[in-house]
Amino acid sequence: MPPTPVATSAPGKVFFAGGYLVLDRAYTALVFGLNARIHVHVAEWKEGSETAESTQQQILVQSPQFRDAKWLYTIDRSGTGSNAVAVRQVRDDNAYTKSANKFVETALLYVLTYLSYTSRDIDTAAKVTILADDDYYSHSSSSSLTEQPSSGNQRFSDFGVSLSDAHKTGLGSSAALTTALTASLVAFYDRENAADSLPLKTIHNLAQATHCAAQGKVGSGFDVATAVYGSCLYRRFTPAVLEKVGESGSEGFSERLRLCIEDLDPEQKWDAEVASQAVQVPDSLSLIMCDVDCGSETPGMVRNLLKWRKENTEEANALWTALQQGTEDVCTELTRLSKADGELKHDFGRLSQIIQANRRLVREMSAKSKVPVEPEVMTELLDYCTSLPGVVGGVCPGAGGYDAVALLVRNDTATVQQLAAALDGWKGKGGQADAIGKVRLLGVKQDQTGVKKEHAGLYEGWS
Repeated sequence: MPPTPVATSAPGKVFFAGGYLVLDRAYTALVFGLNARIHVHVAEWKEGSETAESTQQQILVQSPQFRDAKWLYTIDRSGTGSNAVAVRQVRDDNAYTKSANKFVETALLYVLTYLSYTSRDIDTAAKVTILADDDYYSHSSSSSLTEQPSSGNQRFSDFGVSLSDAHKTGLGSSAALTTALTASLVAFYDRENAADSLPLKTIHNLAQATHCAAQGKVGSGFDVATAVYGSCLYRRFTPAVLEKVGESGSEGFSERLRLCIEDLDPEQKWDAEVASQAVQVPDSLSLIMCDVDCGSETPGMVRNLLKWRKENTEEANALWTALQQGTEDVCTELTRLSKADGELKHDFGRLSQIIQANRRLVREMSAKSKVPVEPEVMTELLDYCTSLPGVVGGVCPGAGGYDAVALLVRNDTATVQQLAAALDGWKGKGGQADAIGKVRLLGVKQDQTGVKKEHAGLYEGWS
């Protein structure tokens, strides 16, 4: 009996406090999940079954919101080694995209290798459809909506551009994609566990391994953890957890991957600490995002800042200790506001002071490291927003730079409307004014929910 279609979605994130500190297990980070989600629908692909050789299967992956975004892969299990799986992109057929999609290809390899090794049947050809909510891309405000699916499904937008031309807003699309794709593939092929609930630990460990392999380095994992578990206070895992897995295709890879995913290596256990739901945005506040239509090269910024820290250990550690205290202060104050009654719910003065103090520390770190964690034009934008009625404070999330900024505002419609009007046409006055594009509020808000199953009918006309 063929597997039934499945769909999952995973949230984006906003890294509100603890940027850069999260790379070190001595520190924690406060990360909020968002209601902007990446969706992945998987169904049997009969055409792929008809064309594949007996030792192979085919998987079609499409992202129909973008131009030229249809990848075909062959999955071969005829190689040497126990349950070895090889994934090859088909590049000699003009009907399919020739450029690589590293995150998709790595997810297919890691998930199918794990499922094959654990005796799951992965012989069914599959059609995978990836869809993104509007706020992941700056193009969504002006994208072409002329080619909606024939069903009239308006849930998703046609962005009207190729993936390479789309401007990301910095909400964590690669981690959300990796998590949702991992969850959907596991749910599709693991027919013994077809319940509504998802095996979150397995999905987390697989998605972390996949995401790090696709990036070519072992990161902190905060974005994947948030995509799996939702808003959380996070402490990273020891890098050796994933470093021991080694290169795909190397002898013993399948077994090492299984031991890692199932946390069976007695010498290197998973030690990430994910306190999901530990800190919430109180009902009296709303977390919103302000896009600047630009984006940053995060890896280069991280590399340069860590180089500065290594060369200035004492000075950097003093700053990081102060920033860690700032993260804890934010958590304490948000928790107090969540439990407060009456007018105390709207006593935002202390929270505003804490956020401003944290920003001063970030700017000090920016100046000393010469890494634009809070660039001049973003300082100007945040100061302007914070001066407006109802805006409690804001930050350049995570690694900072020129991605969307995060704002905490009074939770009422008038405040958001006034903020949107004030930002319409806003331009900086300093020397970096041209470093960012059009400033606009995104529709995204904080959401506690991590990866979850979706109703397959939601994607009618797209899948």
